[in-house]
Amino acid sequence: AGQKRGAAPETITRLVAQAEDNMRWVSEMQAEDYHRINVLAFLSLWSAYESGTENIIAAALGTINSAATSAAGKFPPGRYGMGDWPWSDEKCLEIAQKLDQKAKSETPDGGWDVAARLTRLFGWLGATVAIPPNASIKLNEASMVRNVLLHRYGRLGPRDIERAPHLAVNENNAVQITRKRLGEYSQAVNETHIAVMQGVYAGGW
Repeated sequence: AGQKRGAAPETITRLVAQAEDNMRWVSEMQAEDYHRINVLAFLSLWSAYESGTENIIAAALGTINSAATSAAGKFPPGRYGMGDWPWSDEKCLEIAQKLDQKAKSETPDGGWDVAARLTRLFGWLGATVAIPPNASIKLNEASMVRNVLLHRYGRLGPRDIERAPHLAVNENNAVQITRKRLGEYSQAVNETHIAVMQGVYAGGW
């Protein structure tokens, strides 16, 4: 007798169920404008931005004497002595991180205004960075949104809503990362990188 062809009924049932689950997932993603995917893309973008900026500062500290001298002057005498320069890569990264915190504390509203903080930080090292106003606004907003997503389950607080009321569109004040918003934040980061590149080049780095 010949062997019967065709998939077993339980296999067909399983495949149909998987297809239904996939279609349900696609519908959910479309309904929220791919929020969950956009969040992952945004957090990756911001992490790369922060790491890249830190690495640029660290590279300058390790290779440009004037930048290193200026940085050393921001700390108590002997803390980072120029007699030990050029410093190790690890020490340059350490100094870069501490300089960012100093720039935050010395910039008015430095926790929010990351654009002004970045400008101040590079200015200390001899590079004039001019971030376009619209990019500065979106960069600051993106920084706040990043903190909301990572530290407050994506829910905006009263101060966040006061700064960016257009983000509070949901009843639970959960921020929504739409494709349009992701594009705006990406553009702000790109324009900031260009401003840094222009400032570094003009500064002779």
